[in-house]
Amino acid sequence: MESEVLSLNAETLRLLLELPGIQVERVEEDLFSITYSSGLKARLITYGDDPLRSLQLRAGFSGFTKIELKHMNQWNKRYRFSKCYLDDDGDPLLETDLELTGVTRETVVKFVQNFDDQSNLFFSYLRMIDAGLME
Repeated sequence: MESEVLSLNAETLRLLLELPGIQVERVEEDLFSITYSSGLKARLITYGDDPLRSLQLRAGFSGFTKIELKHMNQWNKRYRFSKCYLDDDGDPLLETDLELTGVTRETVVKFVQNFDDQSNLFFSYLRMIDAGLME
């Protein structure tokens, strides 16, 4: 059975994201706060009106002292579906984007669920660097 292609607005997106293990709160017109069962807190930013054109998930990590741009570059070379950088305070951020042209409900759900896995992997990467286990 083929899934229906979505045309999303912010309210439909909020309803779609009511998934087990994920808490979603609409903070602003184009911003949702997401808390995963792992404890990760992320921001979901929407672009476009009705219908939405794209989504961006973003999570910031603080408390690390040895993270440098070279570590962000290493991550970005290795992983294609997310990107990371240092914010203005020198804290690492992880982002991923989804263009909504021709996507199904399953695509959007998987995008949001996969970000938890990517973020946990990124957090482990940061911890290894800060512990001196990686250069």
